[in-house]
Amino acid sequence: MNGQSLWQERVQTYWREAGRYLKLIGNSGFLFTVYFLFIVGSYYYQQILEQLPAEFPTVELFTVVFLLILTRSRVRTFVKQADVVFLLPFEAKMGDYFRSAIRYSFFMQVGIILIVLLLLGPLFVLRIGTGIVFWSTLVVLVLAKLWNILSSWEEQRLQSKQERISHILLRGLINAVLLYLLFSQAGVIFVGILLLLMLGLYVLYWRKLGQAYSIKWNHLIEVEESMVMFFYRIANAFTDVPKLRNQVRERRYLSWLIPLLAGKTQSVYSFLMARSFVRANDYLGIYVRLVAVGAFVLTILPAGWIQVPVFLVFMHMVMMQISTIWYHYDMNMWVDIYPIEPNGRQKALTHLSLKLLSVMAIVLTIVLLISSEPIVAVVALAAGLLFAYVGSVSLIHRRKKQAV
Repeated sequence: MNGQSLWQERVQTYWREAGRYLKLIGNSGFLFTVYFLFIVGSYYYQQILEQLPAEFPTVELFTVVFLLILTRSRVRTFVKQADVVFLLPFEAKMGDYFRSAIRYSFFMQVGIILIVLLLLGPLFVLRIGTGIVFWSTLVVLVLAKLWNILSSWEEQRLQSKQERISHILLRGLINAVLLYLLFSQAGVIFVGILLLLMLGLYVLYWRKLGQAYSIKWNHLIEVEESMVMFFYRIANAFTDVPKLRNQVRERRYLSWLIPLLAGKTQSVYSFLMARSFVRANDYLGIYVRLVAVGAFVLTILPAGWIQVPVFLVFMHMVMMQISTIWYHYDMNMWVDIYPIEPNGRQKALTHLSLKLLSVMAIVLTIVLLISSEPIVAVVALAAGLLFAYVGSVSLIHRRKKQAV
């Protein structure tokens, strides 16, 4: 089997599995949530743009957003643990395979650039330019992404993590200068000179790394597994993913949260779920990010009753994330020998969900008290606490059964 056919087989295998999870996500009601937020966002987008002050840092915003997109340019290789044994001897013949990986990663990430640029398009047209300005900007972004992808691939050959980080920071600095010149409309000459400089750096330096160092298979496997786990963590919010590995962070500085979340019930599962929420699989990180995003969206929305359903939509999203803790100990045989009451697991999930959703409702209500009318905040709090109770007692368990 040559490199090209092996690549096609790996891609097809991955997308067959990913397709099953995407189908479950589509059937979970998540698309309705996204559609609702899209409708709300579209309705208020133009109003928000019209109310933006003249001093709004548009150039800086575009620079930061696309700096992250350009600099983070991982190459998807679909390599596996066994490849260290079976493919390492054929590394010299894997050129077609890795070139396909580079092309695949480039086109997938260009798609992300297109989506983000279209989402920010109205702001771009309003504050930066239209027509030829928009399309020339897209061309430069695509060329910059190609440079980042090729350079990132060569960086995978470096031995130490510190070396790779220093190269990423260097690319980030170059990207930041290019993007600022691009979005501030500094001129074609300056952007062109910088693009030529980037080309020269790749030919004279980054490409030389490929000639000086061999492929670091273990690092490629780590990168691939982290990308696969990222997708599994998303899918795990909608259904049980057996392949999701438990990633634990000790987080001693947050140990005080565990007894608060576990409560005084002395239930084994209450303690285990509270501990897992704080330390495992980034449940806490996802919870904090969703609360922060919800607070941000409520802040930028015009004050009014539309904030209440948006308030509840974000609470529903958090409830879906919390429900995945139910499966966290399914593959742990030691849990089976614990002295656990028959409904202890279900009660523990209910108590944890009720506490987390109630805290979220209070936090978002404080945001509404600052950014909206008091009556809207009061109604949102009442609706949020009601959803926290109903969601924790009933909805979260129905969703859990559907996933099984």
